[in-house]
Amino acid sequence: TQTAAVAIDGNSTDAKAIMAAVESRAKANRVKSKLRLKIVDKGGRTRERTMRSWAMETGASERQLMVFDSPADVQGTSLLSIDHDDAKRDDDQWLYLPSLKKSTRISSGDRSGSFMGTDLTYADMTRSSTSDYEYGIVKQSVSVGKGSNVEDCWLIEARPITQKAKDETGYVKSRLWISKSKLLPIQIKAWVREGRKLKYIKFDDVKKVGGHWMAHKISARTARGREILSTTIIQFAEVSADNADVNDVFFDQNSEWWTR
Repeated sequence: TQTAAVAIDGNSTDAKAIMAAVESRAKANRVKSKLRLKIVDKGGRTRERTMRSWAMETGASERQLMVFDSPADVQGTSLLSIDHDDAKRDDDQWLYLPSLKKSTRISSGDRSGSFMGTDLTYADMTRSSTSDYEYGIVKQSVSVGKGSNVEDCWLIEARPITQKAKDETGYVKSRLWISKSKLLPIQIKAWVREGRKLKYIKFDDVKKVGGHWMAHKISARTARGREILSTTIIQFAEVSADNADVNDVFFDQNSEWWTR
């Protein structure tokens, strides 16, 4: 809620309370956007994809549908994610593959896998529950960015404490740079259990949508040692909130709408 967000003081050293405020901050609702993805492998080869996204908050859950438009080999592939506010309920994700003409539920154990060849996992596409982690303040104040885009951030370390969170994310631990003014992550560094890799995620071009802050560019790269294994850049365009046509029909797993 907005109240929880306002209650966090910039001098706070309560990492769990800060992360709870980040998780519960007010967000734009009934959001539509177009996305362009660019994936670059370690040999410098580039793949580009375009997709559309719809998102809606119902009070009991946050829902998002992403549908690929191009290139032809992924056209119509869709990911439906439902994040339940009740921490005791497992979040739901389904992947629809047009070639098979059916949707598959993504199990907890598969969520640490790459989402459509990107540097983001299926787990990265959903919210994490604060009850699954222990948090600590690494630095109470650190500056991120340049020039007029400098953000005063908390640097917080998160470690999964439940087997569910460990399995879903595949991360040993993460460090999050949280903007004090926006209650948004600006950077994330994650230690990947498999293959001893590191993942770096940056959230840029933060602008207001429907009165609430939202990153319009996400960059993720995976590294082992000094070697960059791959990079993904996601750019949002035509982002709008409070669209009356974004409704329950988009997010019904049994609806034929998202499997067309």
